[in-house]
Amino acid sequence: MEKKLERAQFLNVALMGGDSYARHGITALLHNIAPETHIVISAGDYIQLDNALKKCTVDILLLSGVENNRPGFDCLEYIKKIHINYPQMMICMYSVSSGSLLWVRGDIDAYISLQLPIYQWRSRLQKMIGTRYQREDKPVVLSLTPGEWRVLKELKNGLDIRYIAEREKLSYRRVSALKNSAIRKLGLRNKTDLLVFLTS
Repeated sequence: MEKKLERAQFLNVALMGGDSYARHGITALLHNIAPETHIVISAGDYIQLDNALKKCTVDILLLSGVENNRPGFDCLEYIKKIHINYPQMMICMYSVSSGSLLWVRGDIDAYISLQLPIYQWRSRLQKMIGTRYQREDKPVVLSLTPGEWRVLKELKNGLDIRYIAEREKLSYRRVSALKNSAIRKLGLRNKTDLLVFLTS
């Protein structure tokens, strides 16, 4: 138990987003989940965050760069820059909307909607903190396989499972299994949740 706490005290988190209330809420929740977590910076713009990243190591970046329910160009460019300069950093995007196409594409490691109830936020943040120490690279729990991404993209485009199976040269059963594993990894409860997830 002491080893876990000793390792966890080195977890540095940065928050970036225009909504200071959301940042304060996330900070309070993080301190409640893991009091030893250090918030390196809570900023409203990229320049402040860049300066902080130059001075110290950040393990997890919680980023809100969403404009009108879609990630803005600045946010997308910033994510690319983070991947190049800090490949080990986990990126979690949060926003009011429930769309997370960047996650499905693999550009970010996790996505949390501000519309989710607090217990789901707690669960997802605990999972992120826990998986940060299990592996050095992207956590398996929070990422989808290329096959799962393809199936989700095809479902988002309105294709049914039979057509996807024919197009991907896979069995109906295999495509269904990929869809179900994606539902499980995304933390969704059923097909209805998946439909809402894909159409938002």
